[in-house]
Amino acid sequence: MPLNRIPLTGNEIVAMANVSRTNKYSFTAPVGVGTQFEFSELNVVGLPSLMYWLRLDSPVAGVVFWPLFSVDNLTDPVTNNPVPNWHEFTNGAILVPGNITVFTIRASVSVIGVRVQVPAGQTITITAALTASG
Repeated sequence: MPLNRIPLTGNEIVAMANVSRTNKYSFTAPVGVGTQFEFSELNVVGLPSLMYWLRLDSPVAGVVFWPLFSVDNLTDPVTNNPVPNWHEFTNGAILVPGNITVFTIRASVSVIGVRVQVPAGQTITITAALTASG
């Protein structure tokens, strides 16, 4: 009969966890003004393996993407509600229409999200999938 034993004192088994979110968004920048939009907020506490997947579905040039993270909140001065204190992981990447952009990183943060800058007077449709695992 096989002997089933734990070789180390205090050994612990931890199950893998993950969380994901995918959505399609449309944004319109006013004429004469390029506009930034923040979207697809996902709580990822305790899940450090992060992946951002984006596809620009519209044939619009000059759309810039930033992967965002937050470790704490700020108070919105208008609504007096807590909102993420966003920071960028990178200096941004230009999205190519129809192409997929993937950004992966390991970081212990609370919330992740996406920021895009839409050129003045343009409307875009973008598909975003965010995922995190332990």
